[in-house]
Amino acid sequence: MIHLDACALLKFIKPERESDALRAWRTGLPTGTELVTSELARLEITRTLHRAGVDHQRVPYYVGQAVRGVYQIDLTSTVLSRAMAYRTPRLGSLDAVHLASADPFRTDLTAFVTYELELTKAAEELGFPVTAPSQ
Repeated sequence: MIHLDACALLKFIKPERESDALRAWRTGLPTGTELVTSELARLEITRTLHRAGVDHQRVPYYVGQAVRGVYQIDLTSTVLSRAMAYRTPRLGSLDAVHLASADPFRTDLTAFVTYELELTKAAEELGFPVTAPSQ
C-alpha cells in the first residue's frame, strides 16, 4: 500500500521536474498495489488549479485524472483528532491530515510519497517509509 499526498498527485497532471520519474515509478509498481490518499487531496488539487488560473469547467476533469486509481480515505473526526495529536512543531495542518489519514495503514505502507520538505521530516520522525521518486 502506498500513500500519495496532494503535491505528489499534482505531478501527474501538472508537469514538474519530478513528474516523469514519478510516472515511471508508478508504472513500475507491482500489479495490484493499492494507492491511497486523503480525501483532502481533492480539495488541495482543486484549489491549486484554481489559483493557477485553470478554466473552472476543466478543474473537475483534471482533479479526477490526478486521483484516478487512488483510493481516497474519508476525512473523519477521527482523522482530524489524530492530526491534532501530532506533537511535531513544524507540521502544518494539511500535512498533519495526510499523515493522520495514512497512520492506520502504517504497518501496510511500503511508501509514503511526498515532495514537501516539512512533511517529509515529520513523516520520517514518525516512522513512515517516505519516498520521493525523482531523476
